[in-house]
Amino acid sequence: MPHFAAVSKDMQNVPVISPTVSHISAAGGRQAPDRKSHLLTAKSYQNVVAWMHARIDERITEDALCALSPLGKETFRRAFTARAGMSPMRYLTWLRVDMAVRLLIDTRFDLSEIAFVTGFKQEKRLVAAFVSTLGVRPQALRVTVA
Repeated sequence: MPHFAAVSKDMQNVPVISPTVSHISAAGGRQAPDRKSHLLTAKSYQNVVAWMHARIDERITEDALCALSPLGKETFRRAFTARAGMSPMRYLTWLRVDMAVRLLIDTRFDLSEIAFVTGFKQEKRLVAAFVSTLGVRPQALRVTVA
């Protein structure tokens, strides 16, 4: 089966970002994370989205995404939703469906291969995400574009 890196032409320069955030200063003392702001900064938001892109074929949890920002889980969810217009996990599903659409149009991979590459892992999960996100089955999209 193809791997995400083998089929993703436009995401080769996405930086790899570690999901662990350290709050240890250069002097070695522990610093409190900045929890004053309930807003997700543009840089933090871009880091989270880039991390999603870089690991789109892996299992991603909201806890892992939250660990990329200095915010608590609920605050992160609200701030991400305010910035993106949808929850972090819904955004991840949208990214995966978007990639699946491009693979359906540009390749001859079967649905199980596309499901694997986009992180759904099972064809039935890919189909369910397609229907809930786009209102159409992937097979119908491939037929109409072909």
